[in-house]
Amino acid sequence: PPQGVQVSDDRGPIKNGITTAYAEGASLTLTCSATSGKPLARVSWWKGGELITNETQYFPERKRSQSILKIDKLIRSHLLAVFSCEVSNSQLQPPLVVRVAIDMYLRPLEARLQGLNHPLSAGRRTDITCKCKGSRPPAVISWWK
Repeated sequence: PPQGVQVSDDRGPIKNGITTAYAEGASLTLTCSATSGKPLARVSWWKGGELITNETQYFPERKRSQSILKIDKLIRSHLLAVFSCEVSNSQLQPPLVVRVAIDMYLRPLEARLQGLNHPLSAGRRTDITCKCKGSRPPAVISWWK
C-alpha cells in the first residue's frame, strides 16, 4: 500500500488540516501526493461525498503519484470548506484519506453610519457610530478628516 500522503498548497505543506488564510477572490492550488505503493496509488479529490477530480499524475522514477485541485477564485462559501484527498491502489483496502479545510480573509460586506438622523449644528457635539459586518477577521475601523 502507499506509505505517505501529503497535501500542500502554493505556500508549502498543509499543517493541522487547515490552509493558511487566503483572500477572497484569490486562487488556490492544492496538491495531494502519495509515496511508495505497488502499483502507484490513484489520487482523487472529493468534497461532501462528490468526486471533484481523479486525474492522477504518476512519477514512477520517484515512486510518487499526485493529483492537483485548482480553485480559480475563492468565494465566501469556500470559507472552512473541507476537501478530502483519497489515495488508493487496491480495492481490497480502504483508501487513505486526508482532509483539508480552507481558511480565508473576508472583506466587509457592509459599512454603515449610525447617529446621523438629525441635522448637524456648529459647536454642538454629535456621536456617530460606524458599524461594519461580514469581515473575517473583524474589520479595523478608522476615522479620517
